[in-house]
Amino acid sequence: MALYLISIIGGDLLIFILNYFFNPNIALVPLIIGTAVAPIALIAWDGIIATFIRRALPNKWYDYKVEWRKVSQKECKFYDALHIKAWKDKVLELGVFTAFSKKKIENPRSREYLEQFILECNYGWSIHLWNAVLGFALIFVYPKAFWLPVMLPACIINFVLGMLPFMILRYNLPRLHRTRDIVELKENRNKGQAQGASETSARESSSQS
Repeated sequence: MALYLISIIGGDLLIFILNYFFNPNIALVPLIIGTAVAPIALIAWDGIIATFIRRALPNKWYDYKVEWRKVSQKECKFYDALHIKAWKDKVLELGVFTAFSKKKIENPRSREYLEQFILECNYGWSIHLWNAVLGFALIFVYPKAFWLPVMLPACIINFVLGMLPFMILRYNLPRLHRTRDIVELKENRNKGQAQGASETSARESSSQS
């Protein structure tokens, strides 16, 4: 969380400083207001997008069975080339807009848990991707004098802060899918063994009678 806030505040201060010294077209007071409001507006806009996606769009669009949402080996290799393992734990992944809770599931190692986890990951990376892209729409809400010197760099910061957790969530998905498949095999095996034992017991009882 600290790194996330530092990135926002530091980026906003840098935008202000650069405009203060090198952009005489914007007066001091409007510049202060414009640079102060920009991150607040972007965070609020990101929240609106996230809430709409998570609350309004159906789960079946983000289910683990949806093939095109799965991550290819080429994509994973790309993340490996970025050394994602070295920094992924330092990036904040905001999950306040999801309804996922471990307390709702009796066994957190079950297939049900993993499928719900994959569902929330799919929602998560979709939210971060749309936040990163649609953040640029706020450029046109500001006065034209602020488009390039203030809002464009603010939206670029928002884009980066959105794409980092997007990549992390995508990177984690293949492992979750593999774990889910393994758990499903074990559950099916246990069911088969239980059914076989039940049939054997039934035959023994029938023969004794």
